[in-house]
Amino acid sequence: MSSELVLEEGQILGIANQSLVPDIAAELGSALGTMLGEGSLVVTARDNYPPSRMLKRAFSAGLMSTGVTVMDFHAATTPELVFAIKRLGAKAGIQFTVSPWERDGIAVKVFDTQGIEYSRERIEELVERARSRRIVRSLPTSIGWVTYAEYIHDIYTAAVVSYVDVHAIAGKRFRVVCDTNFGPSSEVLPNLLSEVGVEGILLNSHRPPLRGPVTHMPSPRSVAVLREMVKASDAVVSTVLCADATRVLLIDDEGVPLSSEELLGVLLIGMPAGTRVVVSEAMMTVEDEIAKRTGAKIIRVRGSRHDLVRVARRSGSHLVATCGNEIIFTEFSTAPDGILAMLKTIELLAKTGESLSELRGALPERRLIHSTVRLEGVDYLRLLNRLKMRKIDSYFLTIRGLRVRVGNVWVNVEADPDALQLSAESVEGADEAVDKLSRELQTLIKETKSSGY
Repeated sequence: MSSELVLEEGQILGIANQSLVPDIAAELGSALGTMLGEGSLVVTARDNYPPSRMLKRAFSAGLMSTGVTVMDFHAATTPELVFAIKRLGAKAGIQFTVSPWERDGIAVKVFDTQGIEYSRERIEELVERARSRRIVRSLPTSIGWVTYAEYIHDIYTAAVVSYVDVHAIAGKRFRVVCDTNFGPSSEVLPNLLSEVGVEGILLNSHRPPLRGPVTHMPSPRSVAVLREMVKASDAVVSTVLCADATRVLLIDDEGVPLSSEELLGVLLIGMPAGTRVVVSEAMMTVEDEIAKRTGAKIIRVRGSRHDLVRVARRSGSHLVATCGNEIIFTEFSTAPDGILAMLKTIELLAKTGESLSELRGALPERRLIHSTVRLEGVDYLRLLNRLKMRKIDSYFLTIRGLRVRVGNVWVNVEADPDALQLSAESVEGADEAVDKLSRELQTLIKETKSSGY
């Protein structure tokens, strides 16, 4: 098995047909099936990227060889997959989606029976079992089946519709613009928006271009287009989802993208006092002021999304939020759900009668230190990947880049079409942290250009 696989919290990443080939995917499936046991049920899904389809089928074959039954959702979002795990009594859920780091990379996400991502330790155990071939194959008479769940989109849509106030939304006849980023959310959104009475303008809702660039996160140019379209179309909000719909970027009616803090702050306006929220340690301290105004209780957690969800379950928290524009509505599911976050925001607009820009403007002001680093023709994704490797233990992936710890300060790095925008909360050491990271990025740009990487 290739040593070039990258293991992260809840997922295995590799380059399609290089470090992650169908043979390896089948071995990983066999290893997981051995861990779960013969007779188990596993649900699987993928995005629309062809390597995801190829690797999912190979992984499913490995599961079947150990006597596991596979329920295949075909192209479906991660929120749909996780929503179905507990309701179907599955022992695990597997999602195949394009990697956030490599244009030809695939991320294999693994969820347990509660819909919570595997810990890094459990992922390492899975890969080590596959590498050492400690696999128990079933007898020919006990090989597992593959069944196809054709109605997962309808089931998920019905659940979401029951979770939001449809009557409040439908009466407003809102219009939204949504970029599905070539992901399977395009299979869900048309009917879902119709069910809640919202007119949708969908972009990039077809299959990925045959030989075009495919990225997990929205491209900087897509964000720039949406900033203009929301104003030109008279929409109440414009949104863009990542490839598997776990993250969402909201752009208000004035064309201003909401930060992760602003997204959570707006959602808290519609929550009752006493709402408990678990947030990642990298969230800015302005969130504490927002919590005071809304009567929410913030619980900061150091660790991965896996750790955040575990704390939320123990504390009975209602929301989980990360600095990467991920929102988990724990009463609904244990998965970050960009589609549901968008609809709950639209619900709030309907109930308050205010625009998103007005709600955003009413939040406490974020005092930020800014800097700009020109890309000079370097691919932003490659640059962010190299930065991640240098900051391996002190970064969070966001929907537009990274949030990196420099000393005791968290610095946001967001990709624009021709530059990286750096920002940090105006706290002690922020100027120095932004300046240091700016110089480090400039060095990385020179190294990248000279190496041709």
